[in-house]
Amino acid sequence: MIANPRPARLTRLRALVLCLLGLSTVAQAQLGLPSAVTDRVDRSIDSVERVHRDSLPSDVTSALERRLTAALPEQLPDTLRPPAEPLDALPSRVPILDSRGVTLFMDVEVEDGWRAVQHEWLLMLAPGELALLEPLNVEILEQKRLPKLELEMVRFRVPARLDSYAALQNTLPADLAERLDRNHIYNPQTANPSSESAVRPRKPLCEQPVKVGMIDTAIATEHPGLINSRIVERNFLPDPEGTDEKGPPTGHGTAVAGLMVGIIDETPARLPGATLYNASVFYSRNQYAQGATMMHLVSGLEWLIGQEVSVINMSLTGPDNRVLATVMERLTAGDIAVVAAAGNEGPAAPPLYPAAYGGVIASTAVDADGQVYRWANRGEHIDFAGPGVSVRTTRGTGEFGHESGTSMAAPTVTAHVACALAKQLASSENVLQYLAGQAKDLGEAGRDPIFGHGLLQ
Repeated sequence: MIANPRPARLTRLRALVLCLLGLSTVAQAQLGLPSAVTDRVDRSIDSVERVHRDSLPSDVTSALERRLTAALPEQLPDTLRPPAEPLDALPSRVPILDSRGVTLFMDVEVEDGWRAVQHEWLLMLAPGELALLEPLNVEILEQKRLPKLELEMVRFRVPARLDSYAALQNTLPADLAERLDRNHIYNPQTANPSSESAVRPRKPLCEQPVKVGMIDTAIATEHPGLINSRIVERNFLPDPEGTDEKGPPTGHGTAVAGLMVGIIDETPARLPGATLYNASVFYSRNQYAQGATMMHLVSGLEWLIGQEVSVINMSLTGPDNRVLATVMERLTAGDIAVVAAAGNEGPAAPPLYPAAYGGVIASTAVDADGQVYRWANRGEHIDFAGPGVSVRTTRGTGEFGHESGTSMAAPTVTAHVACALAKQLASSENVLQYLAGQAKDLGEAGRDPIFGHGLLQ
């Protein structure tokens, strides 16, 4: 049986409701909302359609008809636009080239829509266990000792028949399989730039000579707003000249750094006495998107521990990964706090990592009025909110501009953590509890899954 088609005016009403909800066809495809959410939207729209069909007077429906047939604006406002360059926009396979045009590796889509280096896996080893891989006939690409993290890592490539969790778990000893994961690829968390910004008071949070770490893209250290800042950077990319003819990307890291140690429009840095240590781990996928492999992340974190930083800012997200979980557990069990961006995948999205790991301080973003950023992830793991909508900061182009996203909120939370530790108001073990008492409560009274303990600004 063929169902009766919807009347044209109801179809247009459906499009209007979706637009009002910020869930246009394009946004739905880009955000990858689960069917449970889209089904609920459909049911809500059906209810509106029944009211429209059965209850509204003819003069009201005629007015609606006229409004629905009017031309829509060519450009949607920022609040209805999904984040720039969502992960789904990437092809299933992206060759990553060095500065000479030689392929370094393939960035590919794997299970659950995540990205990883093609056929590459990571394994946390105990002494003498490397021999257990020999029967698999795999190619050992790298064996690395990470003494600060107390880890022995091996990176290896498998043939296509073994390139799955199930295949490797069936082949490896059970204990070894529990310490195995893909060489996943992680993403920075900045959304569409904005041309407008509400005026925000900006003053130093503390003058102490704090050591702050970040793991990000490279930083444009010659930027006028950063040229007098104390920044120490190390490149962990496989090609020292970057994976692009223009060198490593600098946009995201420059924006994040500016919110901690940059002088913006002659206003002082939030951490004027800080030395910022940056592990540059992100390569260019295309003109807009960057990625960082799990192995480069771990190498960068090992280096940051050696710089004796008190807190590490991680404005990036990706999948749960056994290696990353182990590293976060060891970092937060020591004397180093970790602040991570919650993610920009939307309120219905599942938790992203490392923000969702226990012990990591997860930051969401709010605008100048204390309203949550539309595309921010939510959940019980959210700890604090920071200014992260149309915030003015430094850009990799040498200019100043406005940026949005949970990546832009995390640096403010990181700065608060650094100052609390430097003033000995808290230790790395109880700094979250201390800052919870300093935060401005937003939303429901007490901690909630949208704003966490509240706003730090």
